[in-house]
Amino acid sequence: MVRQFFFIIGILLLVSGCTISDKYKADEVYSQLKDDQTKIILKVKGDNFYKEESIFHGHLEIVEKSFTINYFDQFDSNVMIHFSGENLYEEKPLKAPIRMFNSYTSTVMFGKIKDKAKRRGEGYLMSQGLLTFKSLNKDKIVIEVVGKAKKYPNVGETDPAFEVEGIIVCKKPKIAFLDVNEANTLY
Repeated sequence: MVRQFFFIIGILLLVSGCTISDKYKADEVYSQLKDDQTKIILKVKGDNFYKEESIFHGHLEIVEKSFTINYFDQFDSNVMIHFSGENLYEEKPLKAPIRMFNSYTSTVMFGKIKDKAKRRGEGYLMSQGLLTFKSLNKDKIVIEVVGKAKKYPNVGETDPAFEVEGIIVCKKPKIAFLDVNEANTLY
């Protein structure tokens, strides 16, 4: 009986120790990408938001007091991330809290085209959560995404929010460094 108890506790500790990067197999995703390709795996309410074959490209900008990503895939889906603050790159790993209804400046928006002929899409704005940069360098960027998002256009404070989880994996991305010391930002 005691042996079973410790076995179960051991399994629980092992499972709870998995990170989002582990869960979504960030290293395996990275190995399948070509240079300057990005894979974005986001689950909304437990379902994959983007098509499995989606490959993203775009603009990544690192400035002393801000960070911006603007990526599109071959299906016109998009992800836009922007956050700013003082001393952003001092702590490693970089963590960017997402809070829609306060003075902290952070925005995560993601969307996709559902019907091109009717010009209809589906989009979300994250209302709370955390971006954790597990890796931030010229070869590899891995961002863990956890939080809640509101479905556009219902993004008011009292509108419902849905669970969001996933990763963003970039292989040898093109990075624009503006007014910032590269060596102090990358790890």
